[in-house]
Amino acid sequence: MNLLTDPLLRVQTKNELRLLNLPELLEALGRDEVEHLVGIQRHQEDAFHVFLCYVAGAVLSRHGSEDPVQDQDFWRQGLRSLAGGAGDDAWRLVVDDLARPAFMQPPLPPGDHDKLKVKALTPDALDLLVTSKNHDVKQSRAIHAHPDTWVYALVSVQTMDGFAGQGNRGISRMNSGYGNRSVVELIRTRRLGGRWRDAVVRLLNHRRCVLDGPYGYDPQGLVLVWTEAWDGQSSLPLSRLDPFYVEICRRIRLRGTGDTVLRADFLSSTADRIAAKELRGIVGDAWLPVDVGPVGGKETEEKALTVSPAGLTPELLRRLVFEDGLVLTPLQKPLSDWRGDLWLHVSVLVRGQGITEGFHEIEIPIPLKAQRRLFSRTEEDRKALAALARSATEIAGQMQNRVLKPAVFTYFEGAPEKLSFDRESAQAWWTRFERRFVSLWFEEYFPWLWSVPEEFDEDLELHNWAIRIRDHALTVLREVEQSMPQHAGFPYRMRVRAEQRFWGSLYAVFPSLKEVAYERSAR
Repeated sequence: MNLLTDPLLRVQTKNELRLLNLPELLEALGRDEVEHLVGIQRHQEDAFHVFLCYVAGAVLSRHGSEDPVQDQDFWRQGLRSLAGGAGDDAWRLVVDDLARPAFMQPPLPPGDHDKLKVKALTPDALDLLVTSKNHDVKQSRAIHAHPDTWVYALVSVQTMDGFAGQGNRGISRMNSGYGNRSVVELIRTRRLGGRWRDAVVRLLNHRRCVLDGPYGYDPQGLVLVWTEAWDGQSSLPLSRLDPFYVEICRRIRLRGTGDTVLRADFLSSTADRIAAKELRGIVGDAWLPVDVGPVGGKETEEKALTVSPAGLTPELLRRLVFEDGLVLTPLQKPLSDWRGDLWLHVSVLVRGQGITEGFHEIEIPIPLKAQRRLFSRTEEDRKALAALARSATEIAGQMQNRVLKPAVFTYFEGAPEKLSFDRESAQAWWTRFERRFVSLWFEEYFPWLWSVPEEFDEDLELHNWAIRIRDHALTVLREVEQSMPQHAGFPYRMRVRAEQRFWGSLYAVFPSLKEVAYERSAR
């Protein structure tokens, strides 16, 4: 099972399902022939995309080329060269000699060979996705797994996972072991090949910046980290690595016979494989923005972006679009010759202590008109739109917390004279309706922003935005009234009190809206 020569990867093209080896896949991506990678799970797609970009970028940089459209022989020779003395073993899924590397699997010292323990019998059990009592995604489903599912699981866990209990170390490209590695990329096509080509070209531009930076990378350094023996106690410094290093964080070995992987064995480690903990994830990763704190907020120590359990919130996405307190890379910006619509693609698997908080993914459309304002116009013009965007999210937050929330809790609690926002039962219901409100206004947030004239009156635009937000808040309040259980005996009083609190709070927080008539929909 050699990725360089054996057709292990199921690839759907326009006309047929094909089985390709890795060099053939890179050639097919260059020709934009790939419709879909069969067997890959949604949360693994970006991890594998980043892996393909890094190995392709490393091969091209060693050959002094910037064109990702190459034939399979070019890629096969280049990938073999990256492996050095490890040879094709570095690309085999199963290598019985544990003193030799296998794909994404480091050689082990002789004294550790007998210490290996069974980790997983299926690729989904090996992967980084943590499930809760099998309720969300069932564990160990892939009983008769195709080899490519093991490939995707290995890349996913070795390049995206953090600290997962004693002996399970995390990657260097995230801020702390409990952080997460987001993938943020500006794209002009959703096709796998087109996106891959665009990313590799910009990645080579990014490489020059990283080599000029303070990291100390070696332009001829180690790319395939798994080709180096690992005793679980030693770490590799950045000075030993190429900027495009493909890391591993676990001592895993696949075991099998012939063309079948039977299981994954595991050995714990006491040290991170890459010695970069003090850098807080800032190691020059092209897909991971650096968080320096929002503009106007408290100064914070620079660190790799970590997405909170709340996921890809409107506030975080606004900061990404407008580079507010975030240092972006060429992967989050267009090339000068790009034309047509763009999307900001963001994905992340949010991790907790022994749990998965959720996989989040979004694409924000950026039409041509907005691109000129974001990437081409003067800094002053860009700042004006950024300030409007920030004020709009603040208005939404005020509408949510100071207008809608008191009204909803009035209904939840049976119209008491004094509200209690600490009641767990009410808070649980509120979370549901809070998410509903955010989804309503965020759906039109960026389209509204892009529709604002180039020369605009900020007060007028925010006033109109507040009207939109008010209408969404009323929609949610109506849904509360229609779907929530009612206190027997006084449902009318609950509804009237909730409405009174809504309108009273609205006019107290947004006095300018008193002048705006609102036709209440018949109930």
